[in-house]
Amino acid sequence: MRKVPLVLGGVGICLSMSAGVQAAETGEPGLETVVVTATRRETNLQETPLAISAFSQESLDENHVSTLLDMRGLVPNLQFFSNGDHAVPLVFIRGLGTRNQTEAGDQGIAFYTDGVFSARSQGTTVMMYDLDGVEVLRGPQGTLFGRNSTGGAVSLRSAKPRLDGFDASGEIAAGSYSMLELRGMANVPITENWAIRVAGAKDEQEGQTDYAPGNQFASSRKYGTVDLSSFRVSSLFQPSDDVRWHLVYENFRNRGTGDVASQDFEDRVNDATAAGNLDLDSDSIRTRLDVGFGEGYTLSYIGGYAEFSQAQMYGNEPQGDTRNTVDSSYEGTQHELQLTNPSEARFNYTAGLYYFEEENSIRFDMLHGSWGFTPQDQATVLSSFVQPARSLETQSVYAQGTFKFTDDLRFTAGARYIEDSREDKGGRSIDCTFGLRGDLPSNLARNAAALNGAQGCYYRQYNDMKGDWDKTTWMARGEYDLTDSVMMYLSYETGWKSGVLQDGKGYDDLVTPSGTLDFSRNNSLLQRPEEVTSTELGIKTDFSDWRLSANLFYMDFTDMQVTGAVIDPVTGQSTLTNTNAGGATIKGLELEASTGLFDGAGQLAATFAYLDATYDEFFGNDQNFGNANGRIWNPCALGVESSGACVGNVFNFAGNNLPYAPEYQLTVQYSHEFPLPGGSAVVPRIRASYYDESFLSWENRGDRPAGTLNAADPGEKDFDRQPAYTMLDAAIAFRSSTDQWTAEAFITNALDEEVKTEAFYGTPQTFYSWGQRRQVGLRLAYKYK
Repeated sequence: MRKVPLVLGGVGICLSMSAGVQAAETGEPGLETVVVTATRRETNLQETPLAISAFSQESLDENHVSTLLDMRGLVPNLQFFSNGDHAVPLVFIRGLGTRNQTEAGDQGIAFYTDGVFSARSQGTTVMMYDLDGVEVLRGPQGTLFGRNSTGGAVSLRSAKPRLDGFDASGEIAAGSYSMLELRGMANVPITENWAIRVAGAKDEQEGQTDYAPGNQFASSRKYGTVDLSSFRVSSLFQPSDDVRWHLVYENFRNRGTGDVASQDFEDRVNDATAAGNLDLDSDSIRTRLDVGFGEGYTLSYIGGYAEFSQAQMYGNEPQGDTRNTVDSSYEGTQHELQLTNPSEARFNYTAGLYYFEEENSIRFDMLHGSWGFTPQDQATVLSSFVQPARSLETQSVYAQGTFKFTDDLRFTAGARYIEDSREDKGGRSIDCTFGLRGDLPSNLARNAAALNGAQGCYYRQYNDMKGDWDKTTWMARGEYDLTDSVMMYLSYETGWKSGVLQDGKGYDDLVTPSGTLDFSRNNSLLQRPEEVTSTELGIKTDFSDWRLSANLFYMDFTDMQVTGAVIDPVTGQSTLTNTNAGGATIKGLELEASTGLFDGAGQLAATFAYLDATYDEFFGNDQNFGNANGRIWNPCALGVESSGACVGNVFNFAGNNLPYAPEYQLTVQYSHEFPLPGGSAVVPRIRASYYDESFLSWENRGDRPAGTLNAADPGEKDFDRQPAYTMLDAAIAFRSSTDQWTAEAFITNALDEEVKTEAFYGTPQTFYSWGQRRQVGLRLAYKYK
């Protein structure tokens, strides 16, 4: 553990009795009232008994948030990173998340846009523009939200059309590495009860990772190139006070390159095995129809349909292979019916029915050196993973209600019953004894032995399997108003995440005496569901000039799902492995605080997090050092082989920290408005974020001793660990007297801190995926009123 720098620590102590806001409707001078929908009703943030952070579009702009990846540092215990070979974000809250970006399972953090679940990680790269708000919920969400998530949920609410008049806005930003960002919006009332809103965004930036000298792809775009675009058309029809229909169509495109690793933060070079290219198209339709009846009752339909297609070429030097998503497609459909009674009732409730289904197909190819499966393997061989029909179907019923014993004392209880079914039909893992691009041959052998020593392609694994699970999750919470401005709450919640499909068995393990294949034998490979119980004690204050949200939490996991690419130390075979850790405990403290100073001219805010996230029981594989070297950092679970390696490459990781779980985090930010003659103003802002050290994998290796890889290995410090660091961002903005024009100069990562996000081991010097370098830029925004 590293100590928090004294400057940040001192400010954090001063602010621990202050309070936090980030968005929405105007409240007292200098502070704002934050309206959230985390309880599926509109409530004041400081009156919502949950661990939740909320942001408006204005606060996102001030913090230069254009995608979800930019939100790191704004929320306690939130970590975002980008994955290279699938071009998807890795999201962790309180150390919880998943590195499984495939269609086989779900993220530990659920994502919603306008109340519609986003099942695939690729969908969570949605650009953040023209929003009514963003809410980040921490802890299990087992009752009100459609898909169970054990770690938390992120909810985006796109800006709805307004009926009260025309308005429009535009924004352009330019900066380092040819960065260009464009934003635009127009709100157009058609009639007195119907309005249309159109918005769009475009992000471009030159890549920062060069090809190695002499690389055959050196004339191609650099890795790390950003090319994102999106547009949204929404409609709001409100024929009466009791009927409200919101309809949204959104398109998103990613034409970037993904990114590869490098050994040096400043001099990013990779001898890539392929030119990076990404082609992703996503279309979605979301709708909500609210119909009021009786005295404040509302029946709502929340539905959505999304589809995307993706192709990608990727070649990362330390992985030594070429990865080609030949084609990938996804379709997801949601239907939800929800009933709410009046919020002012002594007993108010929310109940609903939920249905979601998705269909996935993918062909993912890897060209790599021989893994030794057949003696006739050539120097380069193909492994192709073909999953033509992987599906999920889930349905649930839920209810949650709050009873007001008195004006100050309330009790809430809720439950959700879920049925999940996952299936793989026709999925195959195919290997060829030679390198192959393009169509696979039609005469595939049933297994390697059937080739009889000849060149060809064969089925290595038959992946047909099906898993059915069901679970009832529940919650109970008490809340008490100590005063008109101070609320305390105590809650107990359960969370659950269904099982995960795996790659199946080979022909010899599935064939029956009659010669047919018994795919039910694959079901023994299914990854078990993940379960969690969570206890939380919180306090929220809402005074005229300061606010505070603080909570203590204790989470106890059973069968925690973990995912990693395990590398065979002899053959080099890379296998995506999903397994269950026997148990894990996560506990900590979170604070959010802010206060208005100097009659509201100054805004001071801070977030603080303490986190203790540890595996209690975990027998698993070392992903990169499955030989005797793995024992340098972790003991064997089942004994030691004569070679010095652990039996079965099974280690005991109990006591290790979860990855991406720094013990301490602290963010302090301050802005001050200096009025100028004529009504204009200058507003400087500064934000500093401290992160304690954290590990990049469950092995918690830390340093690599000299001589580990070979006699010439000099060793390496922090090769599996991100040391503690401080991130500093600053900006100064000019705002016109009419509040229509804004011009701003900004700098991010001003200290040029070297932040590792993923490690690729095995070479004398480890390769890393890195966070952004220091960047400077200018932003110009205009609002038509």
